[in-house]
Amino acid sequence: MSIRETTITVAVAGSAGAAVGSAVSGAPIHGKIIGFYVDYVTQPATADVTITAGTPAATLLTLTNANTDGWFYPRVLLQSTVGANLSAVYDQLAVNGYVTVAVAQGDAGSVVVTAQYEDD
Repeated sequence: MSIRETTITVAVAGSAGAAVGSAVSGAPIHGKIIGFYVDYVTQPATADVTITAGTPAATLLTLTNANTDGWFYPRVLLQSTVGANLSAVYDQLAVNGYVTVAVAQGDAGSVVVTAQYEDD
């Protein structure tokens, strides 16, 4: 396994506080997500960023009413073999497909997301 990165740039268009946009990774990701760096570039504190992957879409990260750049390391709660949630047992998110970044409630401008992942 090796660590890889891909960058997704979202063009956000529309009225201040109501601008939207979305973009898809240039290639699919096959592996486990390590983290996402979100660069809000020119977005207000009302911006919502949602990162999803696959079909059907699985939500990897949701940031609501935020505009502080930074790294985020989402993890998923694991379940037992009978589907019961395990108590505080988390693991990296497995992804097998394109990653989509959607922005809502923003200003005209952009958001840049860097996905860091371990490939298979």
